[in-house]
Amino acid sequence: MKNALKLFPVFLLVVSLGFGQNNGPFEISSESENLTINLQQSTIKIMGTSTLHDWTSIAEKTEANIIFNNYNDVEIEKLILVVEVASIKNTKGHGLMDKLTRKALKADDFPKINYEFLSAKTISDDEKELKVELTGNLTIAGKTNKITILTSINKSSNNVVLKGTHKLKMTDYGVKPPKALLGTVKTGDEITIDFSIKF
Repeated sequence: MKNALKLFPVFLLVVSLGFGQNNGPFEISSESENLTINLQQSTIKIMGTSTLHDWTSIAEKTEANIIFNNYNDVEIEKLILVVEVASIKNTKGHGLMDKLTRKALKADDFPKINYEFLSAKTISDDEKELKVELTGNLTIAGKTNKITILTSINKSSNNVVLKGTHKLKMTDYGVKPPKALLGTVKTGDEITIDFSIKF
């Protein structure tokens, strides 16, 4: 597998949930491969703090598509991920937290969070995994920022799995950290996004 990881300009390509889930070993070829997210075996967690306690939410509805120009050489042609804001749910079932999250993210005006990968730089490459810095556009509540995420891509299974974490500030996207109980409970500005996406 080459050390160089090539990503071409991203076009808006979103597929329906549940399509393309692998029912058996993936056959590797040198031709173009189009893979979609395996939702049941993928997770996107959003973790943060508050003056009361730490919190974690899960994105339950995610759409993702990756197209390899050359699977063997890990030449990625297109890669896009979309999260439905309304599907972000607190892991402890706090309905108020979910409501405040939707309000803070302006879900009525911007119902989706978009992440479009633009380019990549190889950091390390061994028998088991390839580590790269993926640069892309993250759009939250209508505000787009270019970010770079250290991501690992597995090389030892029949599926493609992207894993990584990224810290960001809500205020960088024009989002006011949620408050509750007349402002006595406040969430911290910084959150961490942790993802494991299986194709």
